[in-house]
Amino acid sequence: MKSILCAILMVCMWVSLSTAAAISEMKRDVTGYGMTAVEAITDGLVQAVGQLKGVTLSSSQIVSQVSIDSTIQSTEGWQEAFSSNASLRKLIRTRTRGQLAGYEIISVDEGVDGYQAELQVVYHSYQEQGFSADNRRSLAVVPFKSSRRSFMLLGDNTPARHVERELRNRMIDLFTHSRVLSVMDREFTEAFKAERDVWLSDDAHVGEAARLGNVRGVDYLVVGNIKSMQSTQQVETIQLTGERISTYSGVVQVDYKIIQAPTRQVKWSDTLRVQFSDRDIRTMLGKFGSSQTGMIQYVADEIVKEALGNIYPMKVVSVKGKTVVLNQGGDSLTKGQVLDVFFSGEEMFDPYTNESLGQLEEHVGKVKVVRITAKVTYTKFIEGDLDLVDVGSIVRPR
Repeated sequence: MKSILCAILMVCMWVSLSTAAAISEMKRDVTGYGMTAVEAITDGLVQAVGQLKGVTLSSSQIVSQVSIDSTIQSTEGWQEAFSSNASLRKLIRTRTRGQLAGYEIISVDEGVDGYQAELQVVYHSYQEQGFSADNRRSLAVVPFKSSRRSFMLLGDNTPARHVERELRNRMIDLFTHSRVLSVMDREFTEAFKAERDVWLSDDAHVGEAARLGNVRGVDYLVVGNIKSMQSTQQVETIQLTGERISTYSGVVQVDYKIIQAPTRQVKWSDTLRVQFSDRDIRTMLGKFGSSQTGMIQYVADEIVKEALGNIYPMKVVSVKGKTVVLNQGGDSLTKGQVLDVFFSGEEMFDPYTNESLGQLEEHVGKVKVVRITAKVTYTKFIEGDLDLVDVGSIVRPR
């Protein structure tokens, strides 16, 4: 029992430390200008606050917190008046919700054109945890549309929204497991709004508002339309014996596009129409317990495979003997699957638009998947010219 409690305590401490590490302090120099020392210092503070997203503070609000003492004649006096003013620091901390942690007035100097104040400002800054999304292209799977309210699947009238949600979740899983794209959420908006309200509340820890302003746009949107999905069971009775024989069949059609979000350019568009045989449906029922899950998994696998092939084709990262290691793992491939390997040649360009058409690809062999990890896939070279396979060679599903 003690060991379990210790383990729980260690996990809680780790989470607490990880959360604290996400908010760090960052120092920045700010210069303010004015005809008087007060104006220069005030200008510097206004600029410091203005660098935060969605926060403003006027010079009059700042000055109202400082007693204008006519006996103060030196710049050092005004420097001390602003530095030691507790009400001013509280005002700034409150208005910035702790994002501006503090400030120090380094110097105030008089020049030909007025005064110049040098300040060092301390901000609370949010550091993204884990692998930075800046190193990957980003993608979001938008809820697919359908003109149908429901689909008939082995006699069950299944709501279209259930089919769409399962398809989208499967695609998100596959894109995430590929580890080559940053997959952004576009579904739980209300939950994120509630969390944002917590960061902005009076009960939040100082600096939590630094988490604001970090939501990213995406490079690619996957959109689509589920045109049809149906599975049927036909039962035939043999007159001579009275035996009842069931025969299954299915069909699905999905239109989808991969859109470059910033430009709205359609990078890829296709219609996936698949007919499933009696054997296919029986396999789905044995593996998943329903034809719905089986058909959805097939469609999701095909769409994600096509998308990744256009955005980030699989590549060889290591060759040792006949062992060829690929840069994708997770659920994107299956053990025993055979893949084609291509030699990458020179880059080709369209003669009319000068747009890159990709690199020249020459088929050099085949590999078979033998082991899959979360990040990479181990394959065995089974056919072709192994000497032409090198790091950077492109690998595509057959």
